[in-house]
Amino acid sequence: MTDELPAGASRALQDMPATLAPAVRLWLERLDERQAGALAALEATSGVVANLLRLVAVSEFAGQWLLRDWPWFAGALAEQRFASPPVPESGELAAADDEAGFKSLLRRLRHRSLLHVLWRELDGSAGLAETLSSLSLLADRLIAASVEFARRQLVEAHGELLDARGRPVPLVVLAMGKLGGRELNFSSDVDLVFLYPGDGESDGRRPLVAQEYCGRQARRVVGLLEESTAEGFAYRVDTRLRPFGDSGPPVVSYAALESYLLNHGRGWERYAWLKSRIVTPAQDDPAVRHLGSELIEPFVYRRYLDYGVFESLREMKSLIAAEVERREMAQNLKLGPGGIREIEFIVQSLQLVRGGSVRGLRTAELAVALRQLAASGGLSPGAAASLRESYAFLRRLENFLQAIRDQQVHELPDSADDRARLALAMGYSDWEALFADTERRRAAVSEQFAAVAFRADGEGASTELAAAIAARCEQEAGADGWSTLFAESGYADAESLAQQLAEFLQSRTTRQADSTATMRLRRLLPAMLIDLKDRPHPAETLKRLLTILGQILRRSAYVALLNENPAVLGRLVDLCEKSGYLADEIARFPLLLDEMFDPRQQAAELSAAVLRDDLAERLAQLGDSDSERRVEVLGQFQRAAMFRIAAADFAGEMPVMKVSDRLTDVAEIVLGEALDIAWRDLAARHGEPRFTEDGEDRPAGLGVIAYGKLGGIELSYGSDLDLVFLHNSRGSGQHTNGTRELDNGMFFVRLARRLTHFLTAQTPSGLLYEVDTRLRPSGRAGLLVTSVDAFERYQRENAWTWEHQALLRARPVAGDAEVAREFERVRAATLIGLVNRDTLRDDVRDMRLKMRTQLDTSDAANFDLKQGEGGIGDIEFLVQYLVLQNAATHPAVIHYPDNIRQLGTLGAAGCLPRRDVADLQEIYRAFRLRLHQLLLDERPPLTPVTEFHAERARVRDLWEALLGPARPR
Repeated sequence: MTDELPAGASRALQDMPATLAPAVRLWLERLDERQAGALAALEATSGVVANLLRLVAVSEFAGQWLLRDWPWFAGALAEQRFASPPVPESGELAAADDEAGFKSLLRRLRHRSLLHVLWRELDGSAGLAETLSSLSLLADRLIAASVEFARRQLVEAHGELLDARGRPVPLVVLAMGKLGGRELNFSSDVDLVFLYPGDGESDGRRPLVAQEYCGRQARRVVGLLEESTAEGFAYRVDTRLRPFGDSGPPVVSYAALESYLLNHGRGWERYAWLKSRIVTPAQDDPAVRHLGSELIEPFVYRRYLDYGVFESLREMKSLIAAEVERREMAQNLKLGPGGIREIEFIVQSLQLVRGGSVRGLRTAELAVALRQLAASGGLSPGAAASLRESYAFLRRLENFLQAIRDQQVHELPDSADDRARLALAMGYSDWEALFADTERRRAAVSEQFAAVAFRADGEGASTELAAAIAARCEQEAGADGWSTLFAESGYADAESLAQQLAEFLQSRTTRQADSTATMRLRRLLPAMLIDLKDRPHPAETLKRLLTILGQILRRSAYVALLNENPAVLGRLVDLCEKSGYLADEIARFPLLLDEMFDPRQQAAELSAAVLRDDLAERLAQLGDSDSERRVEVLGQFQRAAMFRIAAADFAGEMPVMKVSDRLTDVAEIVLGEALDIAWRDLAARHGEPRFTEDGEDRPAGLGVIAYGKLGGIELSYGSDLDLVFLHNSRGSGQHTNGTRELDNGMFFVRLARRLTHFLTAQTPSGLLYEVDTRLRPSGRAGLLVTSVDAFERYQRENAWTWEHQALLRARPVAGDAEVAREFERVRAATLIGLVNRDTLRDDVRDMRLKMRTQLDTSDAANFDLKQGEGGIGDIEFLVQYLVLQNAATHPAVIHYPDNIRQLGTLGAAGCLPRRDVADLQEIYRAFRLRLHQLLLDERPPLTPVTEFHAERARVRDLWEALLGPARPR
C-alpha cells in the first residue's frame, strides 16, 4: 500500500519505528475505507500528515477516535484550531435537557480535547505547562457543567435550595490531588470533595434539607462523569479524601469539615488538603470567598516553621515503599523510587514547613511552589531547577504512557510496541536511550528526596553517651542517676546539671506534653546534652536551653526543627552559652527560631534596604488585613530583625556602631509603618487635615522627632524611644476634609496617641518599644503635639541649657517632609543663635554632676560604664558642651546628631585637637562595645575597676581641662 500513499505519508511511514509501522499502515487502510481520499486532502498542509501518523503510532486511543470523529478532526485542522490551546466550549452542555444527551456531549467534548492536547504535544507546539493546564481546565469545565445539570434536575423535582435568608445554597466542589494543582494526567481520576456552606431547605413541592439535597446532587454529578456509555466515560471520580473517607457522608457542611480537620485531621491529610482548589462556584461567590483562607489554610499551614512534617513524610514514604516492594512496583513512574510522588513530597513538605510564614508558598500548583521555594531560600536554585526538569520529564512520560490506551497506568511497559511508542513520543532514538535517561533522573530525585526527608539521619549523637542519655530518659531517672552519668562522662557542674535536668523532666509542663512532643524531646536531649559536654559553663547554658524547651514543648514542631537541623541546634546552644538576652528573647518569642534556620537571613547583608524589603514582604502577605493584624506583623518583623542584629553582634560579625545603625534603622522603619497605619485609620474616619494660609488651601502634616539614643543613631537593645510630635497646621480653616470633620489639633493628638498605642501595646510578639514623650516643650505639662511655630517660640523664650543639649541629638525620623524641614531650620537657629554661652560651662558641668550623683552605681570593685566618672556619660556631655560652645562660630559642628561624627566635625573645625578627637572616639567605641556585650548577656553595665583604667583617666583629664573638676567642689 505504500506506493498508493501520498508522498508525505510514505516518508513518515518509512521513518516510523519498524515495530509500529504495521499498525499505522492498518489504520490508514481503515481510514481510507471510511473516508476515501482523507489523507490526500491533508497533504497540502506542511507537517500535518507526519504529525498525524506519529499521533496514531503513539496512541491507540487517538487512532480509534480519529476514525470515529474524522469530520470534526478535519474541520479543526482546516480552521486551524490546533494552532492554539484547547478551550472547552460548554455551551452545548448548558443547553442539553436530557441525561443521555448530556452524557454523550460530555464524553465527546472530553475525547476531542484530549486529541487536541496530544496533537499539540507531538508537533512541539505545547510544553508540559500548557498540557497540564489544558487537561485541568477541561476537567473543571466538565465538572462545573455536570454540577449545573444535576442542579437543574433537582430544581425541577424539589425546587431551589435556599438558606434562612432566601439565598441560594450552592454545592461546593473542591478538586484535590492533580486536578487541585491544575496538573491533571491524560487519563486520571479526579479527586473531589463535595461541600455545602450551611443549613437550608428547597422550596419545591417535595422539599429537601441541605444535607440530602446536596448529597443527591453530588451522587448525580459522580454518575454523570464516570458511568460508562457507548462513548466510554468522562472521568473516574474518587471521593475518598472527604472527611472520614468511605465511611463519611458524600457531602459535608463547612462546620462539619472544620470540626473534622480540627479534631480528626491527620498529618497525611495536610498534604492532601494542600492541593485543594475550588472548582465551583466561582471564586468571588460569597459562599466560597473565605473557605480557603479561614477554614482550610489554618489546618494545612502552621504559623511557624513546621519541621514536624518530616516525621509524617518519613512515615508515609515507609508505607509507600513497603507497598511498592510488596507489589513489585519498582518501575512505577508515580510511586516507585525517584518517581513523581517523591518530587511532590519534597515540594509539599517544604511548603508545609514554610507556608505559615511565606504566603507565596500557599499554592496547590507544584511549579509555582518550586519557584517560590527557590526565591525564598527553601531550596537552592540548582536543586529547584533539577526537580523542575525531572518533574517535567516524568510527567510527559507518564502522560504519553496513559495516552496509549486512555488508561490510568504508571508502570513502564514490557511490550516492545509500547516501549517504541514512548520513545517516539518523547523524541528518543530507541527505548534503551529513553530508559537510561529515565533512570538517571529518578536516581537524582531519590538523592534529593533522601536529603530532604532523612536530613538528620546519621548526624548528631550516636555514641555510647547518647545511648546512656536516652536510657536515662526512658527510665525517668532522678537527679542522682543523672549526676552519676554526668560526673563519669567528665561534665563540669555535673551536680547542678543533673538537678536542673531532673527538675525539668519531672515538671508539670514536661509531664503534660503529648506523646509526639515527648518523643521529639527524647530524641533531642542526647544531641543537646552532648553538645554541652566540653563547654566551660554548661549549667548556665542548660538553664537557658531548658527555659526555651519549656516554652516550645507546647508547639513541638520547634523541637522537630532542632531535631531535623543539627546545625540550628548547635547555633542555639552557642547563643544560650554566650547571650542571656538572646536566650530570653527566644524563650519569650519562639518564632525567632525561624530566623536561626532561614538561610537567607544567615547570609544576607543587613542594611536598611534589606530590612525594608523584609517588612514589605511580610505586609504584602496580609492583603487587606485590619490595623491590629498589621501591627502584630510589625512586631514579628521587629523581633526578628533585632534578633538577627544581636546574633551578628555577639558572633563578632558586626561592629558596635553598625549594630546601633541597624537597630536605629529598625526603629525608624517600624515608626514609619506604624504612623502610616494610624494615619490611614484616622483619615478613613475624618478625612485629611487641611489649613488655609495666604488664601491657599494646604495639607497639614505631622512630624515625628527623635531625641536621645534614637536621635543620635545610637540605639541599643531595649532602648526607649524619646519622641516629640510636631505639626505645621496654621492660619484659618484648620480641620479635616471628611464628612466627620475634626479640628486639626485634635486630629494630631489622636494620631500621636494611636501611634503611641501601637508602639506600646502588648501583642503576641510583645510591645514594640517603650515611648517617652517628656522631652516635648514644657515636659509633661505641655501639649502632646505642638505646632512648629509654638516649638520655635518655646526654644526662643523658655528652653534651658539641658534642652539645648537634648536638641543636639534630635532629628526627624518619620512623618511629613515639610515638618522635618521646618524642624531642622528651628534646630539650627536655636543651637547657633540662642544658646547662653556665658553660663554654658557651669550649666553642663552641674547637670552632669547631678546625674552622676543620682545614677552612678560604681563601687569599690566595679565601674559603671554609663554613669561612672570617666565613662560614656562624661564623654557625651563633654561633646555636647564643645558643640554648643562652638556652634555660633563653626555652624558645621551641629550637622550630625551622633557623638562619633560630632567629634569628627569638632576636629575638622579645629575646636578640639585631632589627638583628643581620636582618643575620645576610640574610647567611646570601646565602652559601647563592652556595654553591648553586657546587654546581650543581660548583665548590668558594670565592669571591674581594673578594666578601662587608662581610658577612664584620659576622659577625666580632658573633662577637667575643658570643664573643670570632675567632682563637686
